[in-house]
Amino acid sequence: MEKDKKNVKDISSSKNNNTKKKVNNKKKDIDLKNLSKKNDKNVAVKKYKKKKAKKNKKKRLVNGRFSLDILDLLIIVIITAIVSCVFTGIILNVQFKKTSNLYDSKVVSDENVQDFLNTYAEIVDNYYEEVDKDALMKAAMSGMLSFLEDNYSIYLEKDDSDDLAEMLDSAYQGLGILVAGVTIEEVYDDSPAKKAGLKDGDELVEINGSAVSMDNYEDINSLINLEKENEIKVLRDGDILSFNVKADMVNIPTTSKDVIKSKEDKKNIGYIKLSSFSSLSFEEFQEDLLSLEKKDKIKSLIIDLRGNSGGYLNTAYDIASLFIKKGKVIYSLENKNNIKTYKDETNDERTYDIVLLVDSNTASAAEILTAALHDSYGALVVGNTTYGKGKVQNIKYYEDSIVKYTSAKWLRPNGECIDGIGIEPDYIVNISIKGNTIYDLQLDKAIELLS
Repeated sequence: MEKDKKNVKDISSSKNNNTKKKVNNKKKDIDLKNLSKKNDKNVAVKKYKKKKAKKNKKKRLVNGRFSLDILDLLIIVIITAIVSCVFTGIILNVQFKKTSNLYDSKVVSDENVQDFLNTYAEIVDNYYEEVDKDALMKAAMSGMLSFLEDNYSIYLEKDDSDDLAEMLDSAYQGLGILVAGVTIEEVYDDSPAKKAGLKDGDELVEINGSAVSMDNYEDINSLINLEKENEIKVLRDGDILSFNVKADMVNIPTTSKDVIKSKEDKKNIGYIKLSSFSSLSFEEFQEDLLSLEKKDKIKSLIIDLRGNSGGYLNTAYDIASLFIKKGKVIYSLENKNNIKTYKDETNDERTYDIVLLVDSNTASAAEILTAALHDSYGALVVGNTTYGKGKVQNIKYYEDSIVKYTSAKWLRPNGECIDGIGIEPDYIVNISIKGNTIYDLQLDKAIELLS
């Protein structure tokens, strides 16, 4: 009986266990169901949030706003940097080739150039004494230009290149005085000398404590200090005057103007002397011309090109364009490949009579202007046959030197090349000198033609 009770207890315990298991299983089923529902709810929430985020992103795009995460920004920055580097490299490469004259050129791969570089390296490395590399290279450049056997293709070292640069730029570092012997022949406008009070006709007596006379007038330039203030003493009207002048950049005027009365009808004839074709000459010439036309009411013009050795080709073109009718030829350039003709492209035009004064020293750009105005405008030429420089040069500037080489022949509008021949005037007239008196018969002839 006790045993049965025990069994009953055991059965009861088993039942209880089974009941507990069922309850637990039921609870697990409920938990699983709840979990499933929770998961379904989470999935739904995620879908909702994703859908809402997408909707908000689209809305931001529509409204003109844009948001990126860090990864997006990083990718854009990297791509932008790569693209920028590529384009910068391309641009720098093209610029380098252009500035080095290697663009579309086979110079670098030329066997002769390689031989030259190898020889240069051999001499620098293995010559038994130290070699001045700068001087060696200058000698090589000078030799190349000498080989061309062209008087206009030359290598200019510092002193000569400075003189050419001053002539072409019409400017230099100095006081702004033109001296003949010890006499100041001209004081340039807006120059340090002009501002200090020096005048035409002053006679130099002393510069920075050193006496000046006809015995040492050739040393005047060496006495002037370009860095500090200079004490200049001059003789003026019997008095010794002292001036303090500091050197500065000085523009050298290349034109001067005047008005001449014609002999018979007293009409105003304009006169412009043009000494060179510098970078400033066109502006100076145009200013003088407009002043003569508007202020002095000139009816004709004399352009004096005597002693003018030339300068910039484009300056001659610009001055010619002030007179010649649009579409008329100014000059042509003939190189080894073709002939290119340059015509007037401006609307500027004059119709009054012009006479050009020339001599044997009228050359280059001065001859181009002479030929253009004679052939395409109808101007008359008076004086002597011009120099005959029918070639144009390109100029390459280096740190302390200049390379100048002939690149083409120029042809006048009628198609002729004047190189070695010159331009023969319509009226050949010589200057007359009697004793110490110079009679400008060339100018007299020009005035006669325009009267």
